[in-house]
Amino acid sequence: MKIRNLLFVMLVLIPALTFAGDIFGTITKSGKPFAKQPVKITTIDGKLVKSDSTDAFGYFSFTIKQVGQFKLHAGGDVADVSSNNSPTGYKFELIQNNSKWQLIKK
Repeated sequence: MKIRNLLFVMLVLIPALTFAGDIFGTITKSGKPFAKQPVKITTIDGKLVKSDSTDAFGYFSFTIKQVGQFKLHAGGDVADVSSNNSPTGYKFELIQNNSKWQLIKK
């Protein structure tokens, strides 16, 4: 009976402990909000995790259930982001380098 109770508690608690939280932030382009533009989160090997659009202020937010390293895709470039057991915020700026836009962490 004790083993069954222990297994039940583990099955309930383990998913709660592995829930990572939110990846959120803002993106600006040339100093202005990167408004209503597509953004997505992928795994390191390119598998889509979530996709959405920024709001009118360039704000994005994703709830990620896995802990680990991910890629944020926006404006034709990619930046590294991570998810841990608490919300993680970022500020990005899209800057033009020659003819290519680069997503830079602020």
